[in-house]
Amino acid sequence: MQSLRDSILRNLRVTFSRRQLILVKDVNATGSLHQQLCTSAGSSHDQVTARVIGLVRKFDKIDAAKVTESADFQKDLSLDSLDRVELVMAFEQEFSIEIPDEQADKLKCCADVTNYIKSVPKQETASEGS
Repeated sequence: MQSLRDSILRNLRVTFSRRQLILVKDVNATGSLHQQLCTSAGSSHDQVTARVIGLVRKFDKIDAAKVTESADFQKDLSLDSLDRVELVMAFEQEFSIEIPDEQADKLKCCADVTNYIKSVPKQETASEGS
């Protein structure tokens, strides 16, 4: 487990402002800095959208040129129900979340997936990654 942690930390690039580095010396500020770092993992809407579209484009049964934010998985990308289940599983793995079946049925395009991911409470996504 330690080697996995070290490997991740070696490849992780985090930028700090001088103010944040000075605050690290203060024991009370360390918790605040930790919280800022953890929430910075929660990407912006555009970043999540780009990751979702990237995942869909990598899916082997889809013509990557047809993938857009609003392309319907079934109508525009010709995915059947099993393909959509595989795609939902890929989203769950990529974003370390669990998408209930009833919610997964409502995800019709990349924009729906992005909106769902952004709506999941931060504590839930963090606790499932542990």
